[in-house]
Amino acid sequence: MTTQTTDMATAMLKLENQEDIMSINIENLSVEELKNLQVKADKLIEEKTEQAIIDAYDQVLAIADNVGYSISELLEMGAKRNKKATRKPVEPRYRSKTNAADTWTGRGKQPRWLVAEIEAGANLEDFLIS
Repeated sequence: MTTQTTDMATAMLKLENQEDIMSINIENLSVEELKNLQVKADKLIEEKTEQAIIDAYDQVLAIADNVGYSISELLEMGAKRNKKATRKPVEPRYRSKTNAADTWTGRGKQPRWLVAEIEAGANLEDFLIS
């Protein structure tokens, strides 16, 4: 690696301003130099991502402390709020006259057996369970 390209790669990593980074010409770097630059950039990205997560965590802690709750209390409440209410099964409202096992609650798409019966001339009310 030449001194000039080493200096260029080092300078690129040290620059904070994105406009300055864009003005550096990396096309003259060798494959080896580009790989080294990529490794350093990946490491820097990982460090900055980790720091962003730490900062976000600290902000959440500060907000929780400010309102007088712990994070576990807030997470527990969030879990309760996002939990879907389980519905109890609905009793069937319609039953086939030919097969007692064929039933329909009246919700959703009509089952094939009922569609066939209605197409054959039956009324929906004929299948109501008393």
